[in-house]
Amino acid sequence: MISSELPYLRSYARGLMGEQQNGDEAVEDMIESLIFRISVAPDLKFQKADLFAELDKSISKSVSELSDETGIAKIMNAMTTLQRRALLLTVVEGFSVQEAARILAVTITDIEDMLREAETNIANEVSTTVLIIEDESMISYQLSQIVKEAGHEVVGIATTQTEAVELAAEQTFGLILSDLRLADGSVGIDAVKEIFANMNSEVPVIYITAYPEMLLQGQDNEPSYLIPKPFEPLHVRTVVDQAILSAFLGQETA
Repeated sequence: MISSELPYLRSYARGLMGEQQNGDEAVEDMIESLIFRISVAPDLKFQKADLFAELDKSISKSVSELSDETGIAKIMNAMTTLQRRALLLTVVEGFSVQEAARILAVTITDIEDMLREAETNIANEVSTTVLIIEDESMISYQLSQIVKEAGHEVVGIATTQTEAVELAAEQTFGLILSDLRLADGSVGIDAVKEIFANMNSEVPVIYITAYPEMLLQGQDNEPSYLIPKPFEPLHVRTVVDQAILSAFLGQETA
């Protein structure tokens, strides 16, 4: 169990400590402690959340101050240690709010408050460029206004798969907002796949559709971010922030 979780434990520790060496050393120290405890009590079992709780407990008192004033360091330096831990656990490691509360030994309300504050701090500092794929002009205008008001830039709007692929080849962007069904009968998912086939790396994608059930079948490779129509501006902005945060933190702590 421990070996399979090592990459995730290192990712969390590196993100929390601010650099690789101290993070990896913290994981090694935690594992040595667990091995000793298991040698004394062979029947002792640890679930994933237990491992993260042990790691968090062992390094929470010695989290180093981040001195780098660029990238994630600058942004996360403005947060409390608890905010950083809550954000990394939920956004990067994928724990639920309930699990994060258990790991950090705080209440669910505490975690929710910390996440709101942390996401506000990062959203104020991190902006991106957005490609919109939407065939209804009123909806594409609404989406444009929402992302612009959130501090992001819209690089273009496409209404068909062909337009989307051509526009993507001409522009640089960090996020895609895509409808599911497009004007020419094409599908937003196919447009995104073709766009990614021509890129060196992928960016977060948010699908906005009146047919969410088509993308919620419990199958492999279903979208991580989905907004049903009709939508509220706050819902769109929240999901946009979440997608950007996940991609940003995932890249910076890799």
